[in-house]
Amino acid sequence: MRARLRQALDAFQNRQVSWRAALILYAVAFAAAAALAAGWQVVRGPDGAPRQQAESLAPVTPVPVPTAPAADCGGEDDLVVATGDDISTGSVRREVFDRWNQGKKLPGDPPAKLLELSGSTDVRRAQMAALAQAGSCQYDVLVLDVAWVAEYARHGYIRPIPLSEPDRFLPGPLRAAEIDGEQYGVPFASDAPLEFRRTDVPAGGYLLQLSDREAGTINFLEMIEYGGGQLLDGDDRTSLRLGDDTWRSLASPRRRTFTTGEDVRVLQESFDLDEDSSVAAFKDGRIGNHRVSYMRNWPIVFHQLAADPRMRDSEGDLQFEVRAPETPGGVLGGSVLALSAHLPPDKVEPAMRLIEFLVSRDEQHRLFACGGYGPVLTEVYDDYSEGRGTVCGAGRSSELVAVTLAELEDLAEQVEKSVGLALPRPKSPYYAQFSAAFRRCARGVWEEKVKEETFLSAADLLRSALDGRVPDGQPPC
Repeated sequence: MRARLRQALDAFQNRQVSWRAALILYAVAFAAAAALAAGWQVVRGPDGAPRQQAESLAPVTPVPVPTAPAADCGGEDDLVVATGDDISTGSVRREVFDRWNQGKKLPGDPPAKLLELSGSTDVRRAQMAALAQAGSCQYDVLVLDVAWVAEYARHGYIRPIPLSEPDRFLPGPLRAAEIDGEQYGVPFASDAPLEFRRTDVPAGGYLLQLSDREAGTINFLEMIEYGGGQLLDGDDRTSLRLGDDTWRSLASPRRRTFTTGEDVRVLQESFDLDEDSSVAAFKDGRIGNHRVSYMRNWPIVFHQLAADPRMRDSEGDLQFEVRAPETPGGVLGGSVLALSAHLPPDKVEPAMRLIEFLVSRDEQHRLFACGGYGPVLTEVYDDYSEGRGTVCGAGRSSELVAVTLAELEDLAEQVEKSVGLALPRPKSPYYAQFSAAFRRCARGVWEEKVKEETFLSAADLLRSALDGRVPDGQPPC
């Protein structure tokens, strides 16, 4: 992988390829390395052998690469919005952008063009970061996961963004995009954990998403908090502690449900599940030889379930219920709209007008009612609680069952409650490094391969990861 990065740099410096080709080669190699690499970098001594005692290295900084000349920026006529796949029911987010282009934007503003990157949040983060490090002008606006705002802000990939009416937004998502006292993103979709319970499948187990991806990190963090333990603390959630309570909650095979208060066994199959595969198992009501009664997932899953005729009885009523947690401990998710640091000056005002449209009351209603994206505006939740909410318009596929107003009102109540209780991930530019290291330890505990003393002894190494210092020697767990 290092050879490919060096190839890109050498080719550019020797003028064997254009800066654009070098940039693409670098970005592909960087993203692949970030997506596939697992575990810790081992620092070796002059003799090539691993050093025996762990020590901290200097903070990790972006790899220096050639920056595109300013004259080459701004050539794209469209306003390019980098985002992940539209996973909503009916691809409603794409329709919102179509509405902007077909009559909502000013005549002189450039049309918005969606650049949909990998559906994996880990790979998407690496792709966007690689292009930003290279000074790329390939995108102007980013739909950025809240977990990556600190990294992008402190490395200079995005710029501060003005907010004229910050009080309109839910406090949690707004604070998640505030870095070092400046706002770097406008909340676009809010996310927090919900519990889904099948009312027609009694005495079944609980599904989490514990795969070796960011979803796994989130679920393991929640496992600790909901189990009465603690790992992260402080205003920026960057203080770290590992104690007996952390170990006990992480090692426990059971989960107390939000809906019934029962202690339910977490199914071992969760170890290999992500959000999509757990939804499929929940719909089946069974995975392997086990019944499935409960699932932890995000609000957008409600529409995927409610639109499926199999999830309703003969009267059309839902055969599942959804509830928010009763206590803090869930991980705050969601996305923000951010401006690229390389956004040309003539695109700043059009980009801000697009963002204002995307977070307008009408569009936030549409994204929630038709796609299940959690609203970010307090007034949208007020509308549903006071009987002024909207439902999705006609014209959807006849195979899908429309979500009713009463169902949306209940969902809005649960989403607002969960978002209010959710805790952010650490505001560290090296969160991705910490996430991979912590997840490695947590998965080892879940597999019963990591003993308590080994897990607790990893505290200093995990702190180093959170500070952007790569320890030498063996991985923490």
